[in-house]
Amino acid sequence: MMRNLTVNKDNKLVKSAGDINAFEEAYSIKLPSELSEFLLIYEGLYLDEDESYYGEGSNLFEVNKILFLRKKDGLASIEAILEGHQEANILGFIPFAIDSGGWDFNVSINNDTYGQVWVNKFDSGEKETMEFVAPSFESFINGLQPEDE
Repeated sequence: MMRNLTVNKDNKLVKSAGDINAFEEAYSIKLPSELSEFLLIYEGLYLDEDESYYGEGSNLFEVNKILFLRKKDGLASIEAILEGHQEANILGFIPFAIDSGGWDFNVSINNDTYGQVWVNKFDSGEKETMEFVAPSFESFINGLQPEDE
């Protein structure tokens, strides 16, 4: 069971599962059910500092904001980043959050990595920008912690 997160600001634009279904139809994709349920509660929200890091040591990832589903007024969104992924030929990854530098966290919908969490380190200078982060969306969310733990 996925835990509840503490958030600092509520700006949600997704009001129902119908909003998510319309998005899925528009992009001919199916979001993993855990991600859809998560977005219904946390879409567009900033995480509390006590729950904004995943991993440890040199593999510590900071999560700053949960993305909005749709583009609106220049806000960071799944829709905008997904379009960027398509232009960069990064397929099968659904963004859901960003760090303070703009790297996007994604849930894989690819057959061989389905449900895993990956980060797109697009400005790292590396040829392969996608890096594995967590074995599942639930383990990623449940593993969020303060920076110093």
